[in-house]
Parts: sequence; structure tokens; C-alpha cells
Amino acid sequence: MDALLQLIEAESLLLREGRSFAASELGQRKSHYAKRYMDELAVLGAIGQSLEDLDPGQVDRLRQRHEEFRSVLQINLAALATARAASDSALRTVADNPHVSRRAERFDGEVRPNPRFARRAG
Repeated sequence: MDALLQLIEAESLLLREGRSFAASELGQRKSHYAKRYMDELAVLGAIGQSLEDLDPGQVDRLRQRHEEFRSVLQINLAALATARAASDSALRTVADNPHVSRRAERFDGEVRPNPRFARRAG
């Protein structure tokens, strides 16, 4: 759970910073840890009473930790929704702008040197 929480918090931070591409790169790792977390929850569900008998209070601690996880996840989902809305808005702005050329310019075969990298005489 800790690794998944760290990834979710990192993703939320990147999204708040406007770094959507960097945040999307965490997706595969986040999916891996989310699957592991769900598998572990299934195991705990199957042995819950036995765990409580062995270590009284452990199930309550796990439930509390899960609630903390859910609150972090809600924040992350809000950040994802905000990033998506901003992205959709930007795409609509570009699509609705009649002054933006919709066709890419064709390469005319002429290569022009960048003056910043021109060799200096002497």
C-alpha cells in the first residue's frame, strides 16, 4: 500500500504542477501496485477473522489505513479530473480557433541554417 500511495501522491503533485505527460508515465507502475493491493485485500478478506484472533486490533488498524488510502485516492481523482478538464479546454480552444492553420506546412527541401549556430568568421 505504501508504494501505491507514494505513486498516487507523486502523480497528484505532477498534475498540480501541470506536468500531465510526466504523470502519465507513472500509470503502468501504479496499475501494477493497484493490482497487488487488490490481491492483498482479497487475501485479508478471506482471513480477516483469523487475523483478528491472532492480533487483536489489527483489522481495525488496516481499516483505518484503508480509509486514509481512500482519502488520498479521492484527492488524486480530483487532480486527474482537473487535468483532464484543462486538457479538453485547451483542445477545444485550438480546434475552435479559426486563425490556426489546420494543415502542417510541407517541407520545401530547403534547409536554412539557424543563425544562433552560425560559425563566426575568424
